[in-house]
Amino acid sequence: MHTVNSGRLAAVVSDLVEPDILGTPDDLRAHIEVLDGIATSQPILPLTFATVVPGDTDIGGEVLAPREAEYTEASEKLSGHAQFTLLARYDRDTILGEIILDNPEAAELRGRIVGTNEDETRPERIRLGEIIVKTMESWKASEAPPILEQLEPVVADMSERESGQAEDVTEVAVLLRHEAIPKFNDLVDGLAETHQKRLRFRLVGPQAPYDFVPEI
Repeated sequence: MHTVNSGRLAAVVSDLVEPDILGTPDDLRAHIEVLDGIATSQPILPLTFATVVPGDTDIGGEVLAPREAEYTEASEKLSGHAQFTLLARYDRDTILGEIILDNPEAAELRGRIVGTNEDETRPERIRLGEIIVKTMESWKASEAPPILEQLEPVVADMSERESGQAEDVTEVAVLLRHEAIPKFNDLVDGLAETHQKRLRFRLVGPQAPYDFVPEI
């Protein structure tokens, strides 16, 4: 890796050794590791993964220089901040038990399924899955907002992501001032304790501010 300087900006780049092999999972992991590492000491604006530019001159002249003022302003706003990503997810076994207890149809379907293989009770399994997903969607609509509201006083900014799985109650990227990180960690610990019977919390960070930078 090396840096390409242009005015008040610098791009962290690496040479493309094998042009035909680009964007592998290992490349992505290395990309994230480098960005997150730099973000712990100074502001950084992540470029889209696997972006290729012909040479250092093009990076300075075509990427950095034309938008120097914009990138400098964005970097200054991010100075002293770090991104964390919080995922709150239902504990599937617990939620399944609640649904079966509260929903007679789900309980009946579960009874038919027990002791059978997938082919024998495929329609029942599909219907039970539909009930579970619909119920979780209904619950998360009321359970996610209070969680986000408790985060708001501590964070500088937040960006809720689209849920990837039915069990996901909320996935949110938050931007924190460095001095607010301990308080935020305590807040997440408190949420995990309060909701320990039904929800599982996963916190990732510090990260580069992927969700809070202008499109580059």
